[in-house]
Amino acid sequence: MKRLCCCIMVCLMLLAPFFVFPTAAAHEDFDVQSGVLLKYNGSDTDVTIPSHITAIGDSAFAENKKVKSIKLNDSVRVIGDRAFYGCSSLQSVTSGDSITEVGDMAFYGTPYLDATTEKYVMLGSVLLWYNGTSDSVTIPLRCTSIASYAFARCEYLKSFTANEGLVSVGTGAFYGCTKLESVNLPATLSAVGAYAFDGTPFLSKADAFAVVGDGVLLRYQGTDTEVTIPDTIKRIASHAFVSSKIKSVTLPESVYAIDAYAFADCTGLETFNYAEGLVTIGDGAFRGCKSLQQFKTPASLSYIGQLAFNGDSAISSAALCGDNLTVSHNAFKNCSAMQYVLMSDGVARLYDNAFDGCTALEGISVSPQTTDISASALSGCPQAVVCCEEGSAANSALSDHSVNTVMGDVDSSSELDVMDATTIQCYIAYLVKLNGAETASADVNFDGEINILDAYYCQLKIVHLA
Repeated sequence: MKRLCCCIMVCLMLLAPFFVFPTAAAHEDFDVQSGVLLKYNGSDTDVTIPSHITAIGDSAFAENKKVKSIKLNDSVRVIGDRAFYGCSSLQSVTSGDSITEVGDMAFYGTPYLDATTEKYVMLGSVLLWYNGTSDSVTIPLRCTSIASYAFARCEYLKSFTANEGLVSVGTGAFYGCTKLESVNLPATLSAVGAYAFDGTPFLSKADAFAVVGDGVLLRYQGTDTEVTIPDTIKRIASHAFVSSKIKSVTLPESVYAIDAYAFADCTGLETFNYAEGLVTIGDGAFRGCKSLQQFKTPASLSYIGQLAFNGDSAISSAALCGDNLTVSHNAFKNCSAMQYVLMSDGVARLYDNAFDGCTALEGISVSPQTTDISASALSGCPQAVVCCEEGSAANSALSDHSVNTVMGDVDSSSELDVMDATTIQCYIAYLVKLNGAETASADVNFDGEINILDAYYCQLKIVHLA
């Protein structure tokens, strides 16, 4: 029996080079992280997406000239921005009904969108492209999302209707539809991309506040320089105020989101009044607002996007409060007039280069509750003093900068005494001035503002009661 087993083993070893056994190497062509396909590195013309992938990431197949067909598994729900951009041989994409989101220009530059004779090109519940020639369109009931540029430059389109269930309209979806006057959108619509209705009579004839769906402000078309947003508005869409001549804006509690570049290049904007209820500030939302001098977030805020305040050279200080707030990459990049930043307990994450190029930044207070901190958060801030608690994440992550671990030590004596508490009280009463580092240190209780409570906590610390 042993001799028989040995013979079998020898035969298998000799024959092994002539057979290909399935192994994990079959997935080496797919660079995947947490279920997201980051990059396809293979050379196949017909690609089947493995079952463990749930999303196609941004630019995952971009500029792949070989791939001709894609078969998506039933687990894939999201296709990212430019995912198949420039795939000049791609003619077929098949999937189940699970796709619910397709990013901007995901299939731009592919023959796929024109290869079908169907009137509506859809993946799952997403309408990718309209191939019809009707002047009046009512989209299929199953459609929950209209992809970017799906109807762009349909110059014959005069009337458009969507049923209840439509949630989003992508970037430039109806751009250049020069005869589109009648648009009927449901109350379920909560997100609209940039320039979705630009170049249409529908938008040009709208009121000063052009609103669609569930309170989405497409565009401010008024002439007032001091603007109060109506409380019927819930979301400021991308580019809604871009390059406007406004000087001040007041938001009601109803507004929960400011989308990407909503106020970009409003060079005369001086004051922006928030209300509790605001949750997100999108990428580049206030980029280039050079007259905006101070900025304080509401306690409800959870996200500040990339380059949100890029180039806002007039901002001298910022108070960042929030609800598990993330301050994203380069959020305040090149705010060269920024002298100090107060960060409350509500700030959870401070990402790469968040304050990169804030060359005048003298002090920043960082709460012990802020635990996810990039070591490069203060890159390009040579003067910055980090005011934090001993043993906190900031004390470790930002140790390349000067660190003051005695909160309330406004005279930089490295110890807390009655003089510090008195100085804080005088500062509150406008009797003394503090530089940026001293001001950051004065926010003893990390609530994003300096008031009598800070002086009180300072006194408690002196007598070891706090």
